[in-house]
Amino acid sequence: MKINIPKQIRSVWSSTHYDSPELTRFARRKAVAEARKGLAAMSILTMGILLIEGTLYVKFALDPMYLYTCAILVLLSLNMVFASRTVGDPQALHLLGVTLLAVSGSAFILLAHYQHVFHPMLFASVAMLFIVIPMMSWGLGEALAVTLLIYTMFTLSTLEANYNFADQSLWTLQFIMLGASTVSLSLVVRNVRLRKHDVKAQHDLVVAHAQITDLSNRDPLTSAWNRRYFDLEFEQYLKQCRENQNQFHFMLLDVDDFKLINDDCGHESGDQVLKNIGQAFSSVIDDHGSLVRMGGDEFAVIFADLDPKVIAIRGLKIFCDLNAASKYDLIKQASLSIGVASVPPDIEVSYRQLYKQADLALYRAKALKDNNPAPPNIVISILHDPDDVLSSTRSLWKMPESVSKAAN
Repeated sequence: MKINIPKQIRSVWSSTHYDSPELTRFARRKAVAEARKGLAAMSILTMGILLIEGTLYVKFALDPMYLYTCAILVLLSLNMVFASRTVGDPQALHLLGVTLLAVSGSAFILLAHYQHVFHPMLFASVAMLFIVIPMMSWGLGEALAVTLLIYTMFTLSTLEANYNFADQSLWTLQFIMLGASTVSLSLVVRNVRLRKHDVKAQHDLVVAHAQITDLSNRDPLTSAWNRRYFDLEFEQYLKQCRENQNQFHFMLLDVDDFKLINDDCGHESGDQVLKNIGQAFSSVIDDHGSLVRMGGDEFAVIFADLDPKVIAIRGLKIFCDLNAASKYDLIKQASLSIGVASVPPDIEVSYRQLYKQADLALYRAKALKDNNPAPPNIVISILHDPDDVLSSTRSLWKMPESVSKAAN
């Protein structure tokens, strides 16, 4: 089996870049948490190693400068732990990780120049710098850049010294750096692959959950939202409209003489009429509101700051255009009755009041349809103040006797 090496390198070069744009966006949202954990882990591990080294410095009675350097680096590592909790930019967190490694490396170089010799403890310290690199959540590209930075610092500082280090020390240093960097980069590659696999699995799980949730909240026939979704989201949507100072509209609509359509044309044709309602009003409302199938042939449209009459006329036109393809004249002539409860943002109204208001408006529209040959049959009830909720509800009942009988 042929291995595509360039492709393999590209896949691990960045820890947040994926073939799918959606997956890349998902990974970047998680990048902050991963970078914080990586910086904290690297700082704690560095601090632990330095504390052990400090103990050994005391045990072997080395120059106090070793201990002072170790103490300063421990404080720097501790500061990085606190910084990992407050910094919210992944690039800044990665830069802090580079800073910790660069400062530590510079301190070890200065110690070597101060003593004019590479003490065995300094070799261990250099190895430590490469060991902690895989703790950060960066990709191969970033890890390689950090590794080259540390390697170049040590190599140039030893070559340009105004005195000669022992050849054995220099070759030992090169061996430690090359060996430790190879192991570290191998671990980085492995970590990136595991991290990307984990992120992809999480993304697939989130997408699957969203799809299942969407299916559970959708009406399978019309693709409109169902009553369950409406009950869960209605209060939140109404609250958002109040906060944004938006006029809220609650529209109820159903098909005139729908039972007759089912009886004469068949339930399959009736289902198609319902699908046409879903398609028509979903396209009209788009992202400015929600279409909900309340049950049977009754639908609700909730939206803000749009003209209800315009929405009704546009929706009905598309509905009629879709029905025109039917072979049944009864479906071609199908019409809708619409009742709307319109609420200003400063009005506190309950779901029951709002639904009852729109439902009464819908029944009045049905009662008046014979007197209104030009569709749509629409009645809009606007609530101007909190007390008007009750008065508007009563006013819809004050219809002529003939109309009231027709509504029944």
